[in-house]
Amino acid sequence: MTSLDRTGWTGVTASLGFGLALAVFGALEPGYSHATKAVSELGAIGSTYGLAWNLIGFLGTGLLLTGFGIGVGRAAGSRAVSLLLALFGLAFAATAVPADMSNFQSPGSVAHIIASQLTLLFWAPALIWLVFVRRAGAGLRLPAAIALVLAVGSIIVRGMDILPPGTTQRLSFAVIFIWVLVTGVVLIRRERRTDWDSRTDGAIPGR
Repeated sequence: MTSLDRTGWTGVTASLGFGLALAVFGALEPGYSHATKAVSELGAIGSTYGLAWNLIGFLGTGLLLTGFGIGVGRAAGSRAVSLLLALFGLAFAATAVPADMSNFQSPGSVAHIIASQLTLLFWAPALIWLVFVRRAGAGLRLPAAIALVLAVGSIIVRGMDILPPGTTQRLSFAVIFIWVLVTGVVLIRRERRTDWDSRTDGAIPGR
């Protein structure tokens, strides 16, 4: 398996794994509603399976995103993109610090909130940078541009307060993880195309 393949499958695993974990832990938590409850509540102090969610949903996913981000930057030929996306993944992993939903001033809650904010603050600049890296190619640049537009749209929807808070948060997560999924598939297909081209070149005399 090449580095492009590894990066691609890491992204696919991170996105699908997070979605599956969110569905499972949400179903297991008594009285939990995706429409009205924050994702953080699954790992908050006092939640039924908080430790498991924090290890799988936040820490595990964050580490996968870190490796994926480094690989995307390398595929795009940009150290800046690698660094920003790696920090995005590490910030996501840091949200595994459990929040206290009854005291947002507690050290754990403050750490969790800061990590959550840093996740977006690293992700958005990384994608902006990626859009302008010509070496990345349209396959990586276009999904990044679309994700940025959708991210702005989700922020506007949240500001308008027309949907329940849990729903608007899910929209933001969907934008990020669909971008991860699409980019992962792009890298896997790019590797397949490169491998096919190399085989074809070797099979055609004179090329």
